[in-house]
Amino acid sequence: MEKSPLIKEKLVEQLRIQIQSLQKDQLVKIPSERDLADNFEVSRVSVRAAIKILVQEGLLVQLQGKGTYIVPAVRLDTLYVMCSPDIKGNDPYYTNFLVEITNLAAKQAIKISMLHYDQSKELPSPLILIGQMEDEQLDRLSQSSAQLFSVQRYAHREDIIQIYFDDYRIGSKAAKTLYDAGHRTFTLLAGPDKYDSSRLRKQGFLAYCQGQNANVEVITEKMNWEGGRRAADLLLATGLPQAIFAVNDWMAVGCIQGLRENGRAAPGDVSIIGCDDIPLAAQISPRLTTFSLDAKHLVEELLSAIHRNHAQESIAKKQIILSAALISRESVSNINQ
Repeated sequence: MEKSPLIKEKLVEQLRIQIQSLQKDQLVKIPSERDLADNFEVSRVSVRAAIKILVQEGLLVQLQGKGTYIVPAVRLDTLYVMCSPDIKGNDPYYTNFLVEITNLAAKQAIKISMLHYDQSKELPSPLILIGQMEDEQLDRLSQSSAQLFSVQRYAHREDIIQIYFDDYRIGSKAAKTLYDAGHRTFTLLAGPDKYDSSRLRKQGFLAYCQGQNANVEVITEKMNWEGGRRAADLLLATGLPQAIFAVNDWMAVGCIQGLRENGRAAPGDVSIIGCDDIPLAAQISPRLTTFSLDAKHLVEELLSAIHRNHAQESIAKKQIILSAALISRESVSNINQ
């Protein structure tokens, strides 16, 4: 006797048929898990399992905080990616981004093609730019490719669709977090202003502190472990503040190490917040309070914008700004308690 198909398998087939009938040349949102469970008279667990299979097949895409969508019928074959020459091969943030975009593209049967930044011939589209580039480079790329997408902020450019995290708000929230914990004297470990992320995080931090009449010293260093280590030496010579905000985790980790080597420690002697949530942030002692720039969420928003553009659907916003989540760990003490 033949066994009847499992509920999940029957549901997948029913959903697949509906998806094919609803598929258009733009993203189409499907009903919620609850509504689908009611419509098909199955459990939400079965619906969730079926959706997972269809996401893996590339028929559906899930956008964090927005729901599940049918992938457009007009399919992309290839995504072209170009990295800034300033990006180092071991940069954890961009490495994580590349992993996430490769995984999500694979689920949608889209190939990833890496292009070199000095490629001079006509460039394919859509072209995704990773890392900060100079205006001269952007001008050349804009002339050579039909559509540019960037995960870096370029406030003065209207020829690039940009998806990025709100760095100004990161700085402001870091300052508020430290201020609410009772700290009143601060050091900001910043990178060169030519890097938008550092400059905007610094601006947000300073603006909040100014509004609270809080004392802030700014130390500008290279945005790496050595820069944080040198900042620690300077602070040990001039006197520690109550709290430190480093514009990235590598600077924060280097500073923590420099303080430890000289018998000072976080959070006992000074509270420290970083940014990027690199793997080391959760491994160092004390574990580092930091901001998580969710690469998966960034990739989801990026591919959604690319799909809409590919389907010739107008994109209302040239700049899509995402919020970073604060990850609270042991490197910040609350001196109000």
